[in-house]
Amino acid sequence: MMVDTPTPSTISYTFACKEELQDELIALLENDGVSGFHQEDSEMTVFCEAYAAERVAQLLDTSLARYLDGIPVRREIAQRNWNAEWEKTIQPIPAGQFRIRPTWHESPVPEGMIDIIVDPKMSFGTGYHESTRLLLYRIGDMVEKGDKVLDAGTGTGVLAFAALLAGAATADAFDTDPLCIKNATENAVLNGMQDRFQVYEGNETVAPDSDYDVVLANINREALRSMLPTLRNLLRPDGLLGMAGLLKTDREVMRASIEAASMVMVDESDEGEWWSVWVKKTAK
Repeated sequence: MMVDTPTPSTISYTFACKEELQDELIALLENDGVSGFHQEDSEMTVFCEAYAAERVAQLLDTSLARYLDGIPVRREIAQRNWNAEWEKTIQPIPAGQFRIRPTWHESPVPEGMIDIIVDPKMSFGTGYHESTRLLLYRIGDMVEKGDKVLDAGTGTGVLAFAALLAGAATADAFDTDPLCIKNATENAVLNGMQDRFQVYEGNETVAPDSDYDVVLANINREALRSMLPTLRNLLRPDGLLGMAGLLKTDREVMRASIEAASMVMVDESDEGEWWSVWVKKTAK
């Protein structure tokens, strides 16, 4: 069992975990209160907010214990120091035709690639994760000039910015996390897209239009399944919905949900244990 210590602003749990199990464990832990993960060979660290620390500890001790090799080590981390240290680890990374970089890296853009500036501020969407990259790989083929795009659960805003760089005229976005709203807004300014990008706080019900050409959603399986009917209704008749944040093992469950929502799969791809799918409406 883990030993309780005084609860500061951020708690980390570090433990041994086989590499092939880490992505599945991340998918099971991604929810409110878990602020980040660090993977290094066969070791993993989970970072969480103070209010979620005991719940995460209990999960690691009980239902998720099968993923761990040994007892997790709990540490206290000052929130401000953690943010600064975490941000220093972010390096430029290629994803399809795009290169994602923070402002503190100003190396030349590789020939044939398009720069997207993202200062993550702990928001999901740096390009490091396979699920983000899977959508970035395909955005250039799926988004057409003049499209109206919606980014569901935008995080840093990176997918919306990629869509704009691929030719979209405008991109709306929403997120339930106020930190993401602030971060995505700041990143839009860094990329000179503040006039074409608008982010709203809330869930899918805050989307301002219902005729999007493309909707992007990099979240998780259960959230996507519950949102599918609404996201479908936000698309124009021939619109496309690109979804990620899914494991390969989610494919059949998602396929059934897609069919139940009167949609059809038109493209799919995977990287490591992660899977992404593009769907469009069918007649009800």
